[in-house]
Amino acid sequence: MTFPGRAMVQGTFTAPATLPGALNINCGFVPTKVQLINRSAIASMTGGPPALNPGTNYLGFQWDWNTDFGTTLTSVLAMAPNNAVATVPVVSNGLITSNGISPYNGQIASPGTNSYTLGAAVTGGALSKANPAQLTSNAHGLQTGDQIMITGPFTAATAMSQLGGIIFTVTVTGANTVTIPINTNTANFTATTVTTWRKVLTPSYYYPQRTTITGITAANPMVITTATNHGLTVGQQVRVSVPSVMGMTQANNVTAVITAVTATTVTLGSVDSSAFTAFAWPAVTSVPFNPARLIPIGSGPTPTTFLPNVQYNFDTLDDATTNQAFQGFSVGTNILVTASSTVLGITASDVFSWTAWRQDA
Repeated sequence: MTFPGRAMVQGTFTAPATLPGALNINCGFVPTKVQLINRSAIASMTGGPPALNPGTNYLGFQWDWNTDFGTTLTSVLAMAPNNAVATVPVVSNGLITSNGISPYNGQIASPGTNSYTLGAAVTGGALSKANPAQLTSNAHGLQTGDQIMITGPFTAATAMSQLGGIIFTVTVTGANTVTIPINTNTANFTATTVTTWRKVLTPSYYYPQRTTITGITAANPMVITTATNHGLTVGQQVRVSVPSVMGMTQANNVTAVITAVTATTVTLGSVDSSAFTAFAWPAVTSVPFNPARLIPIGSGPTPTTFLPNVQYNFDTLDDATTNQAFQGFSVGTNILVTASSTVLGITASDVFSWTAWRQDA
């Protein structure tokens, strides 16, 4: 619903299956007021209104720019009566004081990051020699599908320096561990015990994101593994860029149509690479170098795997220039956290209704 100086958009989202989590919701503008209703929590209540139903799940939230002057304070609209509010540091007088609801502007990015916005540097632990590689980082707070940039500590001839500055999509394997889609169990990689990384908060404006190739099979057909969830679809045409330092020079500038995909692989059915030399990451003595890339060069079916449900001000060109920047709001980890006897929270996969308003006048 829109009218002069105002806009209102509604929708639903499902909380992550693994908590705590965070979500960015696209509503087509930067809102000045947001309201959430936990439909699953309300549906599970029996026997009367909330006052008759003890529990610890949030039922609703509201964030209002005008009330809290643009901060991230979030009001708790309703809750079951035995929630121990005083024992929860992030809740004060019915307000979530951090990581609640906040405006999200995907059209603003950090300078010097190729339009990515990155979180604070996190000093993690080991990055292993394995297929796939495993990163250990205590209480990392990541969710499967999040992206991180490996940032150090890397200098020439330092273990795993080859991965410095590359963005990877993570798969969560534990509270302190994630895997990234690369095989580091090769002679040119050495495990490291300290790894610095930064979470990608706002992705690249344009689809696809920086699609680094982490592996290419010498097989018929050729299968390419990418560092991030690539978002490409069957029927799109791509070009393979492989610098000589990565071995499989026969694949450089190969163009083909994608015949099969997974989240981080594409199959090029017309390319027989079984006679190619092996694709291999170089030794740290080759740092710095340009990694291999997968580059869309032609139209294909309209992508469906990454487009937001609400597509206001959204360019759905199905080439290499799909604009995926959007505006909306973030739902933070102090809302999307598991409820317990002392923590106000939700249940994994709860369904929420949301309404966002903007007052321009």
